[in-house]
Amino acid sequence: MDNPFGFKHMVALLVLVLCIVFFSSLLIGSTRLDIRNILVPGSVDSIIFLSIRLPRTVAAILAGIAFSLSGLLVQSASGNDLASPNIIGMNSGAGFAVLVFLAFFPHLFGLLPLVAFIGGIAAVSLVFLISSLVGRYDSSGSLILAGIAVNALFNAFISALSSLNPDVLSSYSAFSIGGFSSVQSSQLYVPGAVIIITASACFFMAEQMNILKLGDEIASSMGYCPRYIRIVLVALSALLASSAVTFSGLLGFVGLVTPHLASLLSGGESRKTMVMTIISGPLLVLLADLLSRTIIMPSELPAGVFMAIIGVPFFIFLLIRRARRW
Repeated sequence: MDNPFGFKHMVALLVLVLCIVFFSSLLIGSTRLDIRNILVPGSVDSIIFLSIRLPRTVAAILAGIAFSLSGLLVQSASGNDLASPNIIGMNSGAGFAVLVFLAFFPHLFGLLPLVAFIGGIAAVSLVFLISSLVGRYDSSGSLILAGIAVNALFNAFISALSSLNPDVLSSYSAFSIGGFSSVQSSQLYVPGAVIIITASACFFMAEQMNILKLGDEIASSMGYCPRYIRIVLVALSALLASSAVTFSGLLGFVGLVTPHLASLLSGGESRKTMVMTIISGPLLVLLADLLSRTIIMPSELPAGVFMAIIGVPFFIFLLIRRARRW
């Protein structure tokens, strides 16, 4: 995949597949929509398309971009390919902050991405602090164990809050697993804008991400500050993941699986990997959401269930591969 010609062909192929899945997501579900009826204002198909299918599909695309890019950034910042937003507690920290904010300031919905960002940053900062105290922040053992502990802590807080104030969260299980069945278009405006702007800004960090791969000493000798680069990467990662949490819930493993696939397809160069990540992330989430609503029609499962089915074996595979290297 180092050949640019091959890279372009792979991008074109993935974009084609993404378009097919995109239109399938719009038309397929418990109710199959007729394109001709969609164009008739006020028809049942038109109402379902505009109020349910379109927001849900757009939400899946935005979440795929956000979580996959967030995973790529946090892996680059930590130097650890096992790191991802849900594993190191970023998702649960953002989710807890969102629920606390909704409990006390439900009328200030537009501030949710900022509140979620603060929660995500707080969680990942705690993970890095604990990891640095017991070892190295880029050590797979200390980082992952610290992440699991912080993740469990914030999930416990979320469970407690949802039990004490059930009006804040109508469905704790759906939120904790992640999905798009109840997404409304009004929920996507502010987080969507934040995700698009932040994803665009990530491309300006591609060169620095390549530099980090050379090691801190070489990066410093070239005039870069590794610590500053890592802070920026983690901040961008938290902003992406926390924005997506506000409408998708704690959708997991997208940020773990997608960067690995994207790196494999792109050859490892950061800018190309970002391009692959932005395409393959939405594709993976759209497929999971499409399966969630079609596999047991007319009922459906949360999209997070299928992401876990994919992500958990993949995480175990990475652990085993790491162990063999040691």
